[in-house]
Amino acid sequence: MDLMTLVGPVMTSPLLYPLLAGLCSLDGVLPMIPSEAAVLASGVFAHSGTPSVVLVVLATALGVFVGDHLAYGLSRSVLGPRLINRSRHVSRAVAAAGRQLDRRTGLLIVMSRFLPGGRVTMNLACGTARLPLARFSPASAVAAVAWAAYTAGLGFVGGAAFVENPLLGLGVGLGLSFAFGGLIELVRRRISNRKPHPGHPAETLPARAG
Repeated sequence: MDLMTLVGPVMTSPLLYPLLAGLCSLDGVLPMIPSEAAVLASGVFAHSGTPSVVLVVLATALGVFVGDHLAYGLSRSVLGPRLINRSRHVSRAVAAAGRQLDRRTGLLIVMSRFLPGGRVTMNLACGTARLPLARFSPASAVAAVAWAAYTAGLGFVGGAAFVENPLLGLGVGLGLSFAFGGLIELVRRRISNRKPHPGHPAETLPARAG
C-alpha cells in the first residue's frame, strides 16, 4: 500500500480542515511539526476537487494566525525568556530579529513566514520586544493568508502537473518551497548588509532558529 493510499481517507474527510488548523497552530511553537507537508499534500489532493482548496487555505491561515499568537504570548510570559535563553542559538536569533523591528515591521513579519525557522524567531522577537498587538496581529493575518495560499497553491499546481503521480507533485512542491525560502533569505541578507541600522552592525537572522 503506497503513501497516497494511506493518506487518501484523511484528505477526503471533513476532519482534514481542523487537523490542518491544529497542525499549523502547533507549528507556531513546535517547528518540528510537519505542517508544510500536510498543507502541500492537501493542495495536491485538492486538484481532484476534494478537499476544497479554498477551505484548505482558510483552515491553514487560521491555524497559522493562532500559532503566531501562541509564540507571541509565550515570549511575553514569565516562561518566555527562560525558554528562549536555554538555547544560545535561539536567543541570539531572537535578539537579532528584535533589533530590526523598528524598520518595516509588517514587512519583516510577512517575509519571515517564508524563511525556514523565521516564523518562530520573529514571533518570539515581537513578543519579547512588546510589540503592540495592534501592529502584530494585522501583519500576522496577512502573513498567514499569504503563506497558506502560496503553500496550498504549490501543492495544487503539483497535483495538476503530476496527475498520475501525486507523490512526485508533493516532492516538487516541497522542493520549490525550500528554493523560494532560500531565495527570500538571500535577498534579505543582501539588503540587510547594504543598509545597516544606524548604531548597530548589520545583523542577519540565522536560516534555522528553532
